[in-house]
Amino acid sequence: MTDWNALQSLAADLYDEVLPHVTDWDAATPCSDWTAREVLAHVVDEQLWVPGLLAGGTVDEVADDLSDRLRRMHDASGPDLVAAWDTIRPAVAAAWRGTPGDDEVQLSYGLAPAWHYLAQQTFDLAVHAWDLAVSQRIDLRWGDELDRAVLDFVRTDLADNPAPELFDPPVPGYDDPDVPARDTALALTGREPGAWPVRPL
Repeated sequence: MTDWNALQSLAADLYDEVLPHVTDWDAATPCSDWTAREVLAHVVDEQLWVPGLLAGGTVDEVADDLSDRLRRMHDASGPDLVAAWDTIRPAVAAAWRGTPGDDEVQLSYGLAPAWHYLAQQTFDLAVHAWDLAVSQRIDLRWGDELDRAVLDFVRTDLADNPAPELFDPPVPGYDDPDVPARDTALALTGREPGAWPVRPL
């Protein structure tokens, strides 16, 4: 059985690797509408919701609690967002550790098991860490365990592209068995790994 708590921690660790190397916060990213700063703003925004939702809050209740902080995220600088990430990460990790996987969590599309929300958030963290890395021309490796888990999640959760407004169509040419699992997962979310020249971190 997949240990999503451990994988969430590995995905969060990616930010320790990449954030110290982000110097151009206006750089373009594979999220075509977002700069590097806006990608990190999204990541911090998503993390801020986790403790309240896992504590049993409804989407509306948590939104009310976070309204001021979310507004500040909109215009925060890159360094301010890094500080916000460093602040929220321990609280998020503690919230996941304290929540049974079969608890139900209210999300924007309805009730879902906590383990599914955790898998979704792990996927989100890993993919956006890569977005930040390649925006700075850095090759960020996830590691074999995270590679496989994220690819499995993408293939099951996004098999029918249930949220076409969130992802571009899959990029062909990355489904060969010899292609790294990370690159296949990224291509299934509409990202083209080969289009971003990178250097080893």
